[in-house]
Amino acid sequence: MNDLHFAFRQLRKSPAFTIIAVLTLALGIGANSAIFSVVNHVLLRPLPYPHPERLVYLNEVIGGTDTSIALPDYVDWRKDSKSFEHLALSRLETRNISGIAGREPERISVAYVTANFFNVIGLAPQIGRTFTEDEDKPGAPSLAVISDRLWDRAFHRDPQIIGRPMEFHGSPVTVIGVMPREMDAPHNVDAWFAVMRRSANPGWQNRANHPMFFGWGRLKEGVTVEQARGEIKAISARLAKLYPATNDGTGAQVRPLLENLLGNYRTSLALLLGAVALVLLIACANLANLLAVRGAARAREFAVRAAMGAGRSQIIRQLLIESFVISLIGGALGLIFATWGRDALVAFAPANAPRFEGLGFDWRVMAFTFGLATLTTILFGLWPAWQAARTDINAALQAGSFGSSETKAARRGREWLVIVEVALTLLLLSAAGLVLKSFAKMQSTQLGFNPQQLLTVRVDLSFIKYNELNKILGFTTPLLDEVRKLPGVQYAALSSNPPLLSGWQLSFMPEGAPPTDPSQQPSADNEVVQGDYFAAMGINLIRGRTFNEHDTATSPKVVIVDQTLAETTFKGQDAIGKRIMVDTESDGSDGPALHEIVGIVPHLKMRGYNDAIPTPSFFFPQAQVGRTGFVLEVRGSGNLKRLEKPIRDIITRLDPSQPVFDVRTMEERVAETWATQRLLTFLLTIFAGLALLLAAIGLYGVLAYSAARRLREIAVRLALGARPAHIRGLVMGHGLRLFGVGIVMGAVAVAASASVIRSFLFGVSPLDAQTYLIVGGILSVVTILAAWLPARRACRVNPIVALRAE
Repeated sequence: MNDLHFAFRQLRKSPAFTIIAVLTLALGIGANSAIFSVVNHVLLRPLPYPHPERLVYLNEVIGGTDTSIALPDYVDWRKDSKSFEHLALSRLETRNISGIAGREPERISVAYVTANFFNVIGLAPQIGRTFTEDEDKPGAPSLAVISDRLWDRAFHRDPQIIGRPMEFHGSPVTVIGVMPREMDAPHNVDAWFAVMRRSANPGWQNRANHPMFFGWGRLKEGVTVEQARGEIKAISARLAKLYPATNDGTGAQVRPLLENLLGNYRTSLALLLGAVALVLLIACANLANLLAVRGAARAREFAVRAAMGAGRSQIIRQLLIESFVISLIGGALGLIFATWGRDALVAFAPANAPRFEGLGFDWRVMAFTFGLATLTTILFGLWPAWQAARTDINAALQAGSFGSSETKAARRGREWLVIVEVALTLLLLSAAGLVLKSFAKMQSTQLGFNPQQLLTVRVDLSFIKYNELNKILGFTTPLLDEVRKLPGVQYAALSSNPPLLSGWQLSFMPEGAPPTDPSQQPSADNEVVQGDYFAAMGINLIRGRTFNEHDTATSPKVVIVDQTLAETTFKGQDAIGKRIMVDTESDGSDGPALHEIVGIVPHLKMRGYNDAIPTPSFFFPQAQVGRTGFVLEVRGSGNLKRLEKPIRDIITRLDPSQPVFDVRTMEERVAETWATQRLLTFLLTIFAGLALLLAAIGLYGVLAYSAARRLREIAVRLALGARPAHIRGLVMGHGLRLFGVGIVMGAVAVAASASVIRSFLFGVSPLDAQTYLIVGGILSVVTILAAWLPARRACRVNPIVALRAE
């Protein structure tokens, strides 16, 4: 306790040192704890299901690209595999729910699943039951299991909901069960339906068709993911031999469910955790330097204590207790910083970031913070304490007031800490610079359309009610006519797919091409449009014409293609007037038909900035195809959000049971595509700036102490006629030498990390020379400034005053 009281007195006597030390440590611990709270919640928290480590996610792979599962392939997987207790199938969709007293129509996320899906998850319903195998067959009654969230939101947790009919997409469905709250994740599904009721769909029975089915499996006890993956791949290889026309080149993938949910977030969080760990190392190096300098300045104090009988262990203990007090205060303040940092992370996180909901601190985060505080006590406290305890008593008592008794090993140790700080700072600055340049590239990517002043509204008509083309057009045509009359509206159009969200791909063949296996046919993104689509999207026509009123259900079928499709399919020819064979029905039920190409438009990056390999696209008129799900695009002037209410009113007049959802500007949609990169860029820039500040403080501290220690030498030099410029060069030269060694070490680290940072970049090389020149320039300027301040002070020393003090 005496040592603890003495430690507090010593820290109170040096308020500037204490404040800098505590803030430095608090920033390092706070940043690490904030990132760890996210890592803990997103990566380390297990899924809320029984034995979640046995849950896997399955999909097929064609040409190295993940794709959905063909229904017949799933049937064979389920029949032949031995690794799974249960193997289920699911298909995500959205549906309208209406007819609930006191509630407006609503759009919800639903999943069509096999009856054993709930056995895979392992959760029983909180009330009611789930589907039986007999209820998951063609002709079975229309039933639904709903989520706890929907039960609470729409039915106020009424237990009498079981057996009650609900209206989904204009069709009555009976509710048979309510799942517990744990089932609200991972896909935020509000209702589940039996998928095999629709399995008679002829398109689904085609092995060449992959209609957005994905597999869920529960491994048998003792079976590893690698074993299950090998078995499913072997079954896929056998199917490729049995059905070469459709399955040639089709493989399979099996992943742990949590790994699949997280996707690229795992690597992004790992990068951020590594970055803040470097910040903490720099902070610890900085504090070690500060304490070492402080220990050297207190050499006489320790020598006197040693002369009076204090042992080496007592001096080490005293300094470690001082370090512990700094760590304790810095850790407590760091926890406050971590809370603010966590809130900032949630605010900046993309809207669809997985498992970010309910982000908070639990015992793991608290233990991590306490562990960091303890670890930093050892990291930055032990070495200075050991150096101070090794002070030569006689030399210290005989030395001047500026600690000239300090050993060369101690000085070199402090210098190497600064060198390490410079190297780590260069590594962080380089990573931040590369990611920042990559982010700028994303934002400046030309998408092929103009996202400014464009409002998007999603509408999904009931396919039960709007089951004919004339009924669909009876809704969409007056909708466009009414929207065009709204003040400030320039163009209004409809398209079948949400912008920047890849839609359905269809296979096609140019007219006259020899018959080809479906698996070998080219495919393209398809878009069904109506109204002033190309004008509303700001797409310029290259050749030909756009759709007009003469393109009807009874007229010859037409199509507009993008430049990529025209150039790859009709090389060296004019594509206008050519015809392609394509089946515009997504279920493949009507068979292919010839469509004449009437126009060519530029390639659109419908997947956003990350459209590295351009996928061809074609566009069909709504009047010839008909889609019940579409996006209303409205180009106008002024504040576009003011159009939301009148558009809702128009849709309600046309169909009171029709919900409107996902109302956003196109600029918001574009920004969402690089939201993850924006968060990564923001945090890396903050961490790199913090590292730069800490490195500058560390370099300044070493040079300032070195200049103070050589004060007598500098006074003698000045007294003998040395010019101030020479003194400045002496001090700054010392700093620049440390900087030079640090730059070399940092360059080696940067080159070694190039392969790691490559996966986070877009359109930028991990060895981008321009970025490294800028980063090197910034670090050089900061280094010169950190060295110039003590050099300027040294050359202003009054020789008489300095020598008299000695």
